[in-house]
Amino acid sequence: MLLARSLFASTAISLSLMANAARADLAAADVWGDWRGYLEGLGYTVTANETGNADTLSVSDIAVQVNGGPDVDQMVLRLGTLQFVETADGNVEVVMPATMPIVIDVTPEKTKKPARIEFSYTQTDQKMIVSGDAAEMVYDYTAPSFVLALTSLLVDGTAMGQDNARLSISGTDIRSETTVSLGETRNYAQIMNVGNVVYDAFFKNPEDVESVSIASTVESVIFTGTSVVPDGQTIQNQELTPLLAAGFAFDGTFNTRGTETKTELVSKDGPTRLKTGSAASTLGIAMDAEGIRYDVAAEQVQIGAEIAGLPFPLFAEMANTGISMRAPLLKSDDPQDFSLAFNATDFSMSDIIWALFDPSNQLPRDPATVALDMSGKAKVLADSLDQKTMESLAESGSSPAELTALRIDKLTIDAVGAKLDATGDVTFDNSDKTTMPGFPKPVGDININLAGANSLLDKLVAMGMLPAEQVMGARMMMGVFAVPGDAPDTLKSNIEFNDEGQILANGQRIK
Repeated sequence: MLLARSLFASTAISLSLMANAARADLAAADVWGDWRGYLEGLGYTVTANETGNADTLSVSDIAVQVNGGPDVDQMVLRLGTLQFVETADGNVEVVMPATMPIVIDVTPEKTKKPARIEFSYTQTDQKMIVSGDAAEMVYDYTAPSFVLALTSLLVDGTAMGQDNARLSISGTDIRSETTVSLGETRNYAQIMNVGNVVYDAFFKNPEDVESVSIASTVESVIFTGTSVVPDGQTIQNQELTPLLAAGFAFDGTFNTRGTETKTELVSKDGPTRLKTGSAASTLGIAMDAEGIRYDVAAEQVQIGAEIAGLPFPLFAEMANTGISMRAPLLKSDDPQDFSLAFNATDFSMSDIIWALFDPSNQLPRDPATVALDMSGKAKVLADSLDQKTMESLAESGSSPAELTALRIDKLTIDAVGAKLDATGDVTFDNSDKTTMPGFPKPVGDININLAGANSLLDKLVAMGMLPAEQVMGARMMMGVFAVPGDAPDTLKSNIEFNDEGQILANGQRIK
């Protein structure tokens, strides 16, 4: 975990170095000066040796110090030599060595072990040109290939060799264009395309047999994104709440295709192997003062597994799957919008998995679908990014938000021969928690349609999975809450919550 956090922080710093190197008149000294000033403005401490001539500035022994963070007291990122070269057309070229050393020294909290992580970053025919003016700069970056490889890992002074730690990320045909606009805020817009990307990692605990290895390939990666950084704000060690209030925001989307990942987990029980793949996938995430957005989707998903102790392989696939979420983050006196959607479409699994619980082939094995799409409003009572406040609420058992409205646009569960569809629209009165003790009073209704339930119950009894007396009780409950539908073996139900605090099922009062 410490290594992962260190890699994340160092990657963020490196991207900052690559994307924010210039302003003013694009002279070499001004490029590096703004680069350094930008990092220091974020709260980092930057040191370096500078030498130059008429049109070239060489910067060596670059060290960026980060103070504080999860489990970390201090982290220092060290880079090799960079050159800033003024070109005849008034631009600045940032020249990196073909192989750049990257060293990360991590000083953790007293209960953790210090670490030194060394990488080499190799590029072929790399080229970065900065053009534009002080108000708006454009960075064009290309490299036919690149490799980021772990070359050394020391934990508490002990070397972790290749038998314990390996990591490499390689890719082809990287092209990016980043536009930086400077004003009251720093605004960034980036488009990046990368050809094939290969990720390979292996980590093993030297004190036992446990290990994990991951090998992943992606045919292409396309990234588009924007971000806004308030000028004069120190991001390091600062809570996100005031940053968001000051205008901090980002919005980015990754699109990939042809992804395949192989994972092997080794434990005392033996190896467990997982293989996943998809024809295309999308990952989008955004955050601003209005809240957070998260979208992930994949097409033609396949999952295979060989589990330690299980004598046969497992396999499943889906035509589509994804999750979408939007939620407010900051405290407000007014209710704010939220939404949640999920789908797993045409899910199917191998017969050997079915045989584990249905050896007599009683249940229909048609592909299953689960889909949910709902939205609503909630009043956020505390800033959800304030760690101390959230911990205090958790200790007291208090809720950080109040639900004021919920709308179910779609709920579908279609599996093993039965199908449930539901919609609903309910508001909640949080000033009344006596009508339904402990819960805000609901007003609205929920509509449910169910097909194939009785047939499914009969099959479960025949399989011995449910005793007949329990099924009888379930049918009696369905008779209370539902009425027969228009087709055989169908039920429908309207559950109403009225202003008087009553609950009605199909017009009949049940509370």
